[in-house]
Amino acid sequence: MADMSKRDFTLAEASGTHHMENTVLVDLDDPHRAALEDNPEKPEKLSWSTILSVFFLGLSFIAPLSCGFVLAVGILVPIGTALGDTTHIGWIPGGWSIASSVSFAIAGSLSDIFGRRNVILLGQGITIIGAIVGATAMTTLHVAAASTVLGFGCGIIFVGYAGIPELLPNKWRGIGLGWTEFCITMPWAVVAVLLGNALAEHASWRWCYYISIIYSVICLVGTACFYFPPHRPQLDYDKSRWHEVKEIDYIGLFLYATGLTVFLVGLNWAGTAGHGWKSVSVIAPIVLGFLAFVACFVYDFTLAKRPFFPFELFKQVREFTILLVLVFVSGMIFYSMAGLLPQGSLYMFTNNSTEIGLLALPNGFSQLIGGWVIPSLAHKIKHLKWQLTTLLCFQTLFVALYAAVIPTNKAAWSAFQFFGQGCFAAITLISYIVAGLHIPQRQLGIATGLIGTFRSAGGSVGITVFDTILSSTVNSRLGPQISEAALAMGFPAKNLALLIPATIENASGVPNAFAAVPGISPAIELAVAQAFKDAYAYAFRRVFLITIPFGVVAIIATLFIRDPSRYLTNHVAVHMEKEGITGAVRRVEASTMAHTLGDEIGTSTALEGGPRQDAIGLTGVHSTV
Repeated sequence: MADMSKRDFTLAEASGTHHMENTVLVDLDDPHRAALEDNPEKPEKLSWSTILSVFFLGLSFIAPLSCGFVLAVGILVPIGTALGDTTHIGWIPGGWSIASSVSFAIAGSLSDIFGRRNVILLGQGITIIGAIVGATAMTTLHVAAASTVLGFGCGIIFVGYAGIPELLPNKWRGIGLGWTEFCITMPWAVVAVLLGNALAEHASWRWCYYISIIYSVICLVGTACFYFPPHRPQLDYDKSRWHEVKEIDYIGLFLYATGLTVFLVGLNWAGTAGHGWKSVSVIAPIVLGFLAFVACFVYDFTLAKRPFFPFELFKQVREFTILLVLVFVSGMIFYSMAGLLPQGSLYMFTNNSTEIGLLALPNGFSQLIGGWVIPSLAHKIKHLKWQLTTLLCFQTLFVALYAAVIPTNKAAWSAFQFFGQGCFAAITLISYIVAGLHIPQRQLGIATGLIGTFRSAGGSVGITVFDTILSSTVNSRLGPQISEAALAMGFPAKNLALLIPATIENASGVPNAFAAVPGISPAIELAVAQAFKDAYAYAFRRVFLITIPFGVVAIIATLFIRDPSRYLTNHVAVHMEKEGITGAVRRVEASTMAHTLGDEIGTSTALEGGPRQDAIGLTGVHSTV
């Protein structure tokens, strides 16, 4: 106890004891010390309210992520075909990623003002709205709008990535986060492409959104009934909630959202008809978007009262900032591949929807292992830094190896997806664990929000960049290669205008696509079909190889992480204020002690100039119901 701070002694004396359990709020400023000193021999028993809270928080990701994103992006072409517009299908995953990257960080700030509970309930309500829009969509752009709303709601719900770990012992944080990925992947991501294609073929793609509605309602009710964490995790007694809301960095938020969107619009236009890479319509939005993005950081680091990107956090380079690089790069690769790999199976291997789903099964099972098994064992394996390094090496290597097996080796194409896609979830969750062990509790909401923001921002950039590279390459090679293959077989040149679109329809699975093409023969059909595959293989090969330098940068970055494995202890950062909707409010051991501690916290933090916090429900104060 000799190393206790003056503030901790004062608080202990106020309660009439010097026991470490009453050195309240040490997590707020020093999570390392809390993890090592408040470390009981055995983990404390979890209450049913805590268990059910974790259960419903994990289940909450199914609606906006498993169904609203994973299922939908696995059948982008069928959705676009059904609605008569495949041109804008890229905005379905793109809108989701942009919206979630914006809402992640602002939700973290709001959760520090209004508490995790209220913010998560808001996100669940927004998810219901997005799912209804998707279920009733009449155009591809309507689906993109629904996806954007779902992404925004999901970003808010991801406050649960802070809420779940703080309720559990440090060493069980990976298990709690692993539960979220279990919900996301089992069975949804495991059989996403197979299930999505089955719904599109035998029922309707709209069932992706019908299922979202059902889960959203269930989770909203469950969360409302059982989840009662501290109602103001970062309370400043000198300010009202409304005052704190007014201090949120709306200028930084506007610059970030505008900059990212405009930047991606420029990239999305690049290489399309009338928008060459050197055209003003491409260069202007890219430059303006980049400048707005930079302006966001400049403003936040210098002028903002409650910054969107706090410089105080970014200064913790080895403990936090490097993690943003990792999740950005990993998200950039994963989210783009989530939409591109099913298209690769369709255009290079088979147009049978069931077979496309089967080819994606290793991808799905690997996400279950990477998202559930590995994080759940992280505290046993330890060496969190080297876990991240290994996972990024696997992701970088096997995504690049896709290029070596297309368009002929179907078995390897499927098998490599197990390693190429499965690492992302583990990288993300272990990054959350690392941040949670390093970052003070008073910053945890915004910190986890920023990890989510950079993960989704990376996805947005990756989807746009790689989709643009793929589209521009295919557009430049597809027509000439089909024409060359057909003419070499003696096909009349005057009929090429009919042959090229027929070849594309045939590759998409349209029956009798060549029936209306004069001069066609079975040999020519085979030749142009192979030319189609070769053109796409060339384009996909470029995409896969371009991911290598990004992966290498992330791998090098992991080498500088400060490994927090020693803090995987039995310490619990936060306790529930209330045990379920019918339970009594938690109080400290004596009501006079609660008031004394609360007053003392206000006094001591006022003297120190630090943030003032609730005494109830936080670390070190044992509660009775």
